[in-house]
Amino acid sequence: MLTMDSPCTLSVLVTAHNCEKYIVETLNSLKKACSGVEDAVEVVLVNDASTDNTSELLHSFAASFSQVKIFDVLFRNIGKVRNFGVSKCSGHFVTMLDGDDQLLPNSFADIVQFLQAQQPDILLAPLNEIYEKKTKLHQWKGLQVNALSQHQVIEKFLIHRDIQAHFIGQFIKRSLLEDNHFPDFSCYEDAYLFPSILKASQTIFLAKQSPYLYFKREKSLSSALDADKISMLIKATQQMDNVLGESYHNLLACHWINLAHKFYPLINAEHEKQVVKQAIENVSFVSFLLDSKVRFSLKKKYLRMKLTGFFNKN
Repeated sequence: MLTMDSPCTLSVLVTAHNCEKYIVETLNSLKKACSGVEDAVEVVLVNDASTDNTSELLHSFAASFSQVKIFDVLFRNIGKVRNFGVSKCSGHFVTMLDGDDQLLPNSFADIVQFLQAQQPDILLAPLNEIYEKKTKLHQWKGLQVNALSQHQVIEKFLIHRDIQAHFIGQFIKRSLLEDNHFPDFSCYEDAYLFPSILKASQTIFLAKQSPYLYFKREKSLSSALDADKISMLIKATQQMDNVLGESYHNLLACHWINLAHKFYPLINAEHEKQVVKQAIENVSFVSFLLDSKVRFSLKKKYLRMKLTGFFNKN
């Protein structure tokens, strides 16, 4: 087991809740990803209130990997779990791995070497999305990165193509996560915190390929939305507005428009409906439609809302 004062470059925070169907493959992929750099990597395993064999499988893995810390908690809340896990990490950098996802073999050697040499605030990467009924082979092709300014990264994040609000598969200086905490959310905790991490970062790199295999499962938290989860999404979007501010008002408006288009009829609380409605009413009509960075599909949704009395009908 790893002692609390053991030096390491990277902490891998694995969070798991009732993952017995997937956790063995997840942990095997982690071990393969660490090949050659095991001494520079620690693994922090956090089992949150599992009622299946997840805890036993985590403890079995802990006995087979030299640098492991393992904890069983009863938070039943992913935001609290992530904060707790970060508090137990000792690596200079932290990356997160969900208990039903996987990593590419031999990928961490390049990444650890890069982190040691460059000491960035964050190394970001687009996820490899894996759909359960579709198979596609992914192989690690080496680390290729581009340095980006904070402004460039925020724009890419808001445009939502190359960078999404995930902490899984990203490599973040631990001090940033210690200074900026996840909210006590059961969903969308990443979306709430991610803008604050971007605003606190100066040295930022974006990798062309990710080591992370993100399995899009039919019964995931974000695919089975209800009023409570949508409420957390609204709070996360408000936080995005608060953190990123007026400089990105048109790109921020895109997120409000998408939220309203997909979920407005499912919002229960009247004050939350007013928050969403007001955010879209505050959009500058001409500026938004003439902004070349706003996708045409979002402009169409916005126009349709304005012309059809969307909020009156819903």
